Formats: sequence, C-alpha cells, structure tokens
Amino acid sequence: MDFVGIDKFSLLDYDENVSVVLFAPTCNFRCPFCHNGQSVLENNLAIPFDEILDFLKTRTGLIDAVVVSGGEPTLMNDLVSKIEKIKELGFKIKLDTNGTNPDVLRELLRKNLLNYIAMDIKNSEDKYAETVGVTNPLLSKIKESISIIMNSGIDYEFRTTLVAEYHSKESIEKMGELIKGANKLYLQKFVDREGVIKKGLHPIEEVWALSFKEILLGYVKQVELRGY
Repeated sequence: MDFVGIDKFSLLDYDENVSVVLFAPTCNFRCPFCHNGQSVLENNLAIPFDEILDFLKTRTGLIDAVVVSGGEPTLMNDLVSKIEKIKELGFKIKLDTNGTNPDVLRELLRKNLLNYIAMDIKNSEDKYAETVGVTNPLLSKIKESISIIMNSGIDYEFRTTLVAEYHSKESIEKMGELIKGANKLYLQKFVDREGVIKKGLHPIEEVWALSFKEILLGYVKQVELRGY
C-alpha cells in the first residue's frame, strides 16, 4: 500500500522541525470535521514509494523529519518496513494516529523507529462513535494505544479538535479520564475549510476552549490551545 499525498515542506506538523509530510490512503474513521476528507473518501493515485525515497534522499541535511500522517497510517500493511527505510536515511519520524491499531504502534516502538507520536483523542467514550462517524470506534484498542504511548519513553502529544456540535464541558470532563496522567494535550481549533467531510460545523469559541483547558489541567500535566 502506497502513500497518496506528500507535503514537501512543512514548518507546522512537527514543532521545531522542518518536515516532509506523507499521507496514508485510507482511514477507519469518518470524522465529520476531518480536513483530509479527500484522502479518506476518494480514490487517489498512489505515489510509488521508490519515488518518495528518491525525493527524501535529495532532502538529506535540508529537512529534519518525516511526518507519517493520514488517513490512518497504521492501516498500511507495510508501514513498518516503509518507516524503516525512511529512518535509514537519517530523518526523525513523527507518527500521527487515531490509536486504533496498538499492535503496529507497539512494533514501531519496539524497533525504535519513532521519535514522536501524536494521537487524536476525539471525545469522551460515550461520544466517541458520534464524533468519529462510525458505530464501532474500537475503544478498547484506543485505550490500549493510550497506555502504550504514555509508557513509551518517547515524546508524544494527545490532541483534540474542538467542534461545537460534538464537545461540551461534560464530554471534556469525561475525556480527561481517558488520558489521566498524560504529559501533554493540545486543544485544536476547528476550521471549516475545503476538504472537510461535513460542511457547516462550527469551532468552539476561545472563551470555552480556555474553560476546557482548565478542566483538563486536572488530568493532564500540560494543556495548550492550538490555532486560537
């Protein structure tokens, strides 16, 4: 399975690192607020992996890292071998994941292939299915991934995109229980941009985002707003 998109220069996807971002071709969620809806819902032309490696070789010394994003990259059946080949070129690797494939996550960590993990925490348990747009959001696997990441010994972040239609003080309080004791959580501002799966959703206002931050500081060591 090949990647279907590439951002050849990013200063936004991996803090303090100049990155190339690779986009996986599919996802097992259908989050209505997803900004990568085209990757998730449409058939996209695959980029031969050899071409990606050839490009990355020309960026040695010019970029710091490769961000493996999606879609959901852990659904790629050869993700581990692909990351191994990228890592051999000397780049840091950041993985973006929804946490539904803890076995792949565990294997990547066992092989010391990751420098940073960003996992989406979509909502409280009772709101997860609605928020991700599927009937079975694999909560047991998500909880397993949370535990793996928190005990991985590498840098990580959890992140939640705040959407007025899905998040409330009550759901945020319950969500905090899912990641109690975590190091870092980013609360991200939703933007209704082109490519979003469902149009007409609304961001959480900053005053409410700040109140959510205060709630979550009771569970997480560091909570920051992103995009506000």
